[in-house]
Amino acid sequence: MLVVAAAALLLFSWSFDSAPALLLAGSILGILAARALLFLHSAKAAAASVNVARTVAPTILRQGSPVNVTCTVHFSLPPGLRADITDLPPAGAPVTRGSATAVRSLPGSHDVTIAYGISCLSCGNLTFGGMDIVLSDDLFSVRLPFRGGGFSLPSLWVDPVARLRAGDGSGAFGEREAEAQKLLRGYGIRSFRSYLPGDDPRSIDWKLTAKHGRLYVREYTGMVGKNTLLVVDFPDGALPCPAPLHDAVLGAALEAAREMCRNPRGCSLMVISGPNLLSFLPNEKSPARLERALREYHSPQQAVRCYRALDLAMAEVFRQKLKESGEDNGGFSRRLGEIYSAFVPAIGPLPFEVQCSRALARERDTALQVLSTGWGDTSHLALLGFQARRRGIDARIGIPRPAISPGLVRRLRGCGYMVVGVMA
Repeated sequence: MLVVAAAALLLFSWSFDSAPALLLAGSILGILAARALLFLHSAKAAAASVNVARTVAPTILRQGSPVNVTCTVHFSLPPGLRADITDLPPAGAPVTRGSATAVRSLPGSHDVTIAYGISCLSCGNLTFGGMDIVLSDDLFSVRLPFRGGGFSLPSLWVDPVARLRAGDGSGAFGEREAEAQKLLRGYGIRSFRSYLPGDDPRSIDWKLTAKHGRLYVREYTGMVGKNTLLVVDFPDGALPCPAPLHDAVLGAALEAAREMCRNPRGCSLMVISGPNLLSFLPNEKSPARLERALREYHSPQQAVRCYRALDLAMAEVFRQKLKESGEDNGGFSRRLGEIYSAFVPAIGPLPFEVQCSRALARERDTALQVLSTGWGDTSHLALLGFQARRRGIDARIGIPRPAISPGLVRRLRGCGYMVVGVMA
């Protein structure tokens, strides 16, 4: 209003050549300028005193899980000012409980605690947006944005949620399968181990628990079932791959690893990216180690590729077929058969084939479960499937449903896989 009044007086003085109106307008503008300088000085002093401490629980969670946030802001408020404080949650994490805003109007030193809850709908590494403090008085208002550094800590790691529906077939093409595995419990006790979430409470040994002060469960003899080798194939981080496909594989792998590590022999995890072996954890019973291996290599860059790589046995089959057809047709088939005859003796196993062969030969009762995006070249998946089929191992592969196509299904079935869908 004062600015409008000063502008009206200036217009009046210019129109009617009134010196008193000009003097009054100048006085009003001078008062406003002095108040503005005083306000900016107070705002600068308040901004220099701001200190933020934010605690978050938990920091590693699944997509959609609730998170409790407590933010403590220390600052000094000069007299005559009001502060509106707003904590900025990560992008894709709306506030679901409480309020992320607080108001203070009394001068002096303040420790303001803002407690609220968020739900992380996005996945990956999420950081807080920082904090906004709006300082205002009767005449002026300014927003102070605090970004980066300690104002954005701590960061959250949000795992995507997906689940492999084993035995559901490819779904989109009509195949349906049913499979049931049971644990047969005998009368003898084979060993004891620490309690894991999901264990049957009836198997807790209370005497051993009371002796050591922690929960122990009994492992009975007579347990049957196959020792599954879980192979997680991440796409090349240097090549474009749709984020939903990558998140579906990572989420399904985390879910499967957590579930499989409860087995008596733990979870055998093999992390690959194309024909590159990144990590191999045999019979691992620690969920933390399995999750750390999956998160560490979630976006690798492939050092080796094997586009259109042929298994030696398959190459020999192709050579025989070309030789037989070349005798009748001649020309191209005969020439291609000669090329195969020259190159087949020189074909040696790739390091990836040797690694897969050793991993699959560890246990007699091994089953193979592969999780892959199906994105790009699938030669390494074919080599892995041939290794399993050669040993009579039940091989299954999980592909995100958006990536499944009839051509990919035929190609993977030809390599010995049963294709199922990874449900995001």
